[in-house]
Amino acid sequence: MMHFKFSPNILNRLGEELIPNPDQGIIELVKNSYDADATECTVELVNTNAIGGSLIISDNGVGMDISAISEGWLVLGRSKKAAREPTPLGRLPVGDKGLGRLAALRQGSQVNLKTRPKNEPGIEYSLSINWHDFEQAYVVEDISFDVEKSSTERGQGTEIIIRDLSIKFGRREVKRLARELLILADPFDNHVAFRPRLIAPEFVDLEKKVNKAYFEDAELHLKAHLDTNGFAEASVLDWKESLLFHAEHHELSKEVYRTAPAEFELWVFLLNPQNFSAKNASFGEVRDWLAEVGNVHLYHRGLRVKPYGDQGDDWLRINLARSRNPEVRPSTSTVIGRVIANDPDDFLIQKTDRLGFLENESFLELRRFAIDVLDWMAKVRLKETEKKREQVKQESSSDVENAKISLNEVIEAKLPEESRTIVRKVVRQYESARERETKVLREDLQLYRSLATAGTTAAVFAHESGKPVTLIDKIAKRIENKGKELLGEQYKNSLEKPVAMLYQVGTSLLRFSKFPLHLLKREKRRTGVVDVHSVIEDIFELFKPFFNDGKVEVKMIKVDGKPCIRGSTALLEAIITNLLTNTINAFNVEGAFTKGRQVIICTEILGDYVRLKVSDNALGISDIELGEIWLPGRTTRPGGTGLGLTIVKDSVSDLGGKVQAIANGELGGAEFIVEIPLVRG
Repeated sequence: MMHFKFSPNILNRLGEELIPNPDQGIIELVKNSYDADATECTVELVNTNAIGGSLIISDNGVGMDISAISEGWLVLGRSKKAAREPTPLGRLPVGDKGLGRLAALRQGSQVNLKTRPKNEPGIEYSLSINWHDFEQAYVVEDISFDVEKSSTERGQGTEIIIRDLSIKFGRREVKRLARELLILADPFDNHVAFRPRLIAPEFVDLEKKVNKAYFEDAELHLKAHLDTNGFAEASVLDWKESLLFHAEHHELSKEVYRTAPAEFELWVFLLNPQNFSAKNASFGEVRDWLAEVGNVHLYHRGLRVKPYGDQGDDWLRINLARSRNPEVRPSTSTVIGRVIANDPDDFLIQKTDRLGFLENESFLELRRFAIDVLDWMAKVRLKETEKKREQVKQESSSDVENAKISLNEVIEAKLPEESRTIVRKVVRQYESARERETKVLREDLQLYRSLATAGTTAAVFAHESGKPVTLIDKIAKRIENKGKELLGEQYKNSLEKPVAMLYQVGTSLLRFSKFPLHLLKREKRRTGVVDVHSVIEDIFELFKPFFNDGKVEVKMIKVDGKPCIRGSTALLEAIITNLLTNTINAFNVEGAFTKGRQVIICTEILGDYVRLKVSDNALGISDIELGEIWLPGRTTRPGGTGLGLTIVKDSVSDLGGKVQAIANGELGGAEFIVEIPLVRG
């Protein structure tokens, strides 16, 4: 009788290549502790800042006896958790096929298992694995293990020690692992009895930041429930937890949701300094907190499932939807939320590599539930916004008519008859001038609506570009891994440089894709006190990839102190963004410098004004009258819109300031000088 036999190389295929990230493999071991009803689980890294360190995962779970080791822990491809019987603590095992565990164990050359079963007090079983033994074996079955039994005074639990690690954990890798452990079990649910910990300073620092929740500073709180029959309901509360809107199932969907019962909770923040002026937390604290734990995470049977809610993962299409309705929709960087599915009937099935669920009907229906709830919230908020807008319009129109009637009554009642004709003539002249002004404003409105359309369309394209960017990164990683495997030392001379360029291109494209989404944030249009230097620094960070690609050296010369203006962040960003775009375009014209390119951004205080100067060493302004550069549609650049400097002029005017241009300034190229009234503290 013959049987299938497996080469030791299959261990590479099943472990390292299916789950390539070391932290993901570690998380799978931690999940094993959860399934073992552990309330304590510790991950310890020993000398892992270089290759050759050790990893220790220990817990106080129920442990394993001989049968559990041989029929469970050592069996790959079959899980005894498939029956989904609740544990004594009422947990539904998350379950896997042992591949995640294998991936973690393969990260070192040696593994030691020590386990103390709850059903055999005072007994410890230990097992050692030396992966080098498999390199000499013909088939996996040739290697056997001896399980040693000894007495112990230690309590129940399991300890796994992985020695001689083939990877190193720098600060970035440790911080990433710390974040994964912190949000593995919902960190904001006080009833969760499972809190894995990492013994590392990075974990302590991050834990303090995560645990200091800022939910009370959210503007909106969305709560939705999906029952076992597929019917849903949702509510939106304000920052005082007062009900604003409520929806029954028929307002969310025409059909029932064919998936596991679930809860969806979301907190929406308005991230601008003005909004936090009267709150306990600062804008910076909340922004940093959301940067660590923001987005919408998916929890399945009590534990988080990657990659849903990771940075850059928009599984609920929040940013794409926001590009269509930026006024009433949040972005992934301004929310924190969770979708919780207990799923006792196994509707949701995780992929073999443990990264996400198979997109079967149940998963797609669960996602539809969450997206429908978000769409409903946007719809009711939009209706409320439009209602207020129409009310303001009607009140304004009525106010104008009432003012006219009052004026006529005053003229008739208070002025002598011989003066009335003159005054009425002056009033008609005034009304005519106002009508002309209104006509100009309507034309401006059409212009800026066209620009808004272009901007929102660009935001959609930017969001969609994230998918091919992610693919570029995955392809580069695949080439890198295969290249090193097949070429060995020759990889460095043949493929290392082009692969590095692929990574660089992907990073640049990702930054470019965030640009329009950053500029279209609704909260930036709110009027208040604006920190000039903060806005300049934010825009400079966005432009860095452009300047780096164009080999442009940028210097920022900032006046001492914190100059502030009254207005909106959006207006100041429009000024700075268009001036910097102008400098980039200036370097791309025929005859411009290709080396030694320079841009200087300078701020000064002049009496009651802050002065902002943007200079470059390109060719300057030519082939156009200086006064005509501000006119819409006037440009000297082929393919240019001629709208950038018009926006600058209008934005400066709206802020009560003034702007001038010098054809050839201090650096030899164009120089733009903006002066805006200061707000004194």
